[in-house]
Amino acid sequence: MVGIDVELDYLKKEHICEHLNKIVESVVAEKPADAHGLVEVISRIVKGAADAVSSVEPTEHETTLGTLADHVKKLRQLDNTPKEEDAPVQVCAIPDFVGDAEMLSWTGLGLGEMESYKVMCSLRNLAFKERDAGINKLSFWGKILGADADYYVAQAQREGGGGDDEGEDGDPDAEPSGTGANLFTYYVTNDLAGDWRRLPNIKPKEIIASRNIKRMFSGNAGAKVITHPFFEGTEEVLLRAQIARISADTMLCISGSLKREDDEDPASAIVQNEEFQCPSSAELLKKAAWMHMQPHILLSGRTTHKELPEEGETDEEKAVLAKAKEDQAADPARDMLRSLESDGLAWSIKQVGDATQYKSSPDPAVPIKSDCLTYVRSLTWPGAVCAMRNGHGANIYVGYGIAATEPSFFPQAPPDVQDEPEDPGEQDEPRGTPAEEEAPKEEE
Repeated sequence: MVGIDVELDYLKKEHICEHLNKIVESVVAEKPADAHGLVEVISRIVKGAADAVSSVEPTEHETTLGTLADHVKKLRQLDNTPKEEDAPVQVCAIPDFVGDAEMLSWTGLGLGEMESYKVMCSLRNLAFKERDAGINKLSFWGKILGADADYYVAQAQREGGGGDDEGEDGDPDAEPSGTGANLFTYYVTNDLAGDWRRLPNIKPKEIIASRNIKRMFSGNAGAKVITHPFFEGTEEVLLRAQIARISADTMLCISGSLKREDDEDPASAIVQNEEFQCPSSAELLKKAAWMHMQPHILLSGRTTHKELPEEGETDEEKAVLAKAKEDQAADPARDMLRSLESDGLAWSIKQVGDATQYKSSPDPAVPIKSDCLTYVRSLTWPGAVCAMRNGHGANIYVGYGIAATEPSFFPQAPPDVQDEPEDPGEQDEPRGTPAEEEAPKEEE
């Protein structure tokens, strides 16, 4: 009996019993005249029907349910607190974007409560994943809209401002990590519950090329950039160039909140001003109350000019030196902590809320507060906003990554079609004289 049970289990495992049962059911149902002779034919028919059922593609409804189930699974993982050996881990500093999102919502720009919470959880998971990369602060930079998918952008500050120079191919003009346009490292993702992708460091030639084109992003970081003039590099390179340009023009703070460590040395480190006091709401409505806090990008694609070459004896060396001095004079370098009054960009400053000033305590040392919120909106880069309330500020960009002053997207129209020639009208068919018709034809 044991041997029979083993053999029966084998037949069930190989689906032989199931196939034979279907053959018997087919014979009983159809009752063919020559059932014995048609067993092989019926077997092929039953097997073919089973293969057809197994090869049927899932319906659109089934596919949607499967995709939704996978998305729900990712969202549950997104909300899980990172742990090591069942103990919470410490990650780098992450600003409270949920609180900043509430403040930014008063400016008419924001992501909503649920999406803001997802951003906060995703930044926490990214900080845990990159905990060995030397990041000491991770913040949400903004969201760049695309045709097929959007980019969520995170900004990372490394210890000492530096980092590894991934993606650089020995370009002598490129600024090293932690300086200039590569002051921060940026990560992007299309799905907050998915993986983040680190963007490469930017090079001056790529920034220069990005100024000559106007193209909407697709959402695929590895896609080719098909445009005119030609852009060398994939979409992630163009994305990184636009992030650098937007950051240089729109990242703001209140004047006086930052200062040079050495007031007499313009190249010294920038630190927080411990003696800073937030101006009144009326003062914040002036451009002089605001300043940039990221380096200005020159026409050369760098934030600083290269060192002048040594003066040579040949005419060619002298011409190179003269050209370098001319370029520096035409586009002088600007201080990182520069005012909005002289930056040449278009701004709109507005206030919302109650501007009444009050103290939360009778203690004279307690600062004066106000429920009024002041925000500065960039008209050069639509979607860039800096909001400030009671000395706490937040910068964000939500837009298409296209400047308002860039050249038109549409190519030049072809010239007008030439006019048709005037119609001479109908003409009589030319006929010869009777003498010419009667004249004999000359022999060839």
